[in-house]
Amino acid sequence: MKIEFSPNALKCFQTIKVTDPEKAERIKKILKDALLHPEQGIGDPIALDGKLKGLWQRKISYNEFLYYVSDAESLVVVAVKVNLPEESSDKTPSFKLGEFSKDDYASVMALMAANRGKDAEPKVGLFWYNRVNNSLFGVVSHRLSDYTKANASDGRITCSEMHEDVWKKEYRKQKYQNNGQGPYIGAYQDKPRGRVFYNINTDSFEVAVGKWLEEFPQAYQLVLEEFNLPPDKTKPMYAVHWDIGMSWR
Repeated sequence: MKIEFSPNALKCFQTIKVTDPEKAERIKKILKDALLHPEQGIGDPIALDGKLKGLWQRKISYNEFLYYVSDAESLVVVAVKVNLPEESSDKTPSFKLGEFSKDDYASVMALMAANRGKDAEPKVGLFWYNRVNNSLFGVVSHRLSDYTKANASDGRITCSEMHEDVWKKEYRKQKYQNNGQGPYIGAYQDKPRGRVFYNINTDSFEVAVGKWLEEFPQAYQLVLEEFNLPPDKTKPMYAVHWDIGMSWR
């Protein structure tokens, strides 16, 4: 998932970075949080309705807001509204919510429309498998159409992220945001994991896993569904690297 800005929102944010770096950092923090969960988290997200239906609002500070739309592929910042009037004594807002320009709104909707349906494309990436509740977690996936050439050995395509790096990031997030509760416990290589490749030479997908898949074959169907892989062009492939307990070190 990536962040995009409407022209006006980008111009405003660039100005804020120069005039109020602290506020710019607050906005960056909000956007990072919104990427993880667009409809909850920092800034009290609110779904707008009426003419603004489809947009979400997050508070930067009192009377200062971010407005955005999102789907599975992107989060588009439509507007950044700052420096609004101070709070009045009776707590009644002293401003009137305006409307976005037709050009800005059309631009945002065009971006969203361009991504519609693309989430169903086959993907490459990595994952872990939770043996207790039969589910995948820590999934990182990218559409195959995002790549124009091989980036792995022997004409293969996969995501550039590494299991170890993803685990460290999610572990820190779990530690500070979820009171340490979650699946990221212990070493990354001690949980069943795998990686999805696309082989250009054979026009097929390969799910690289360890011997653990023989014990939990139900995980294979989860991978096919999560990465939208065509069963007739996909096969599981054993490699010792993805055995439980194995790593680069």
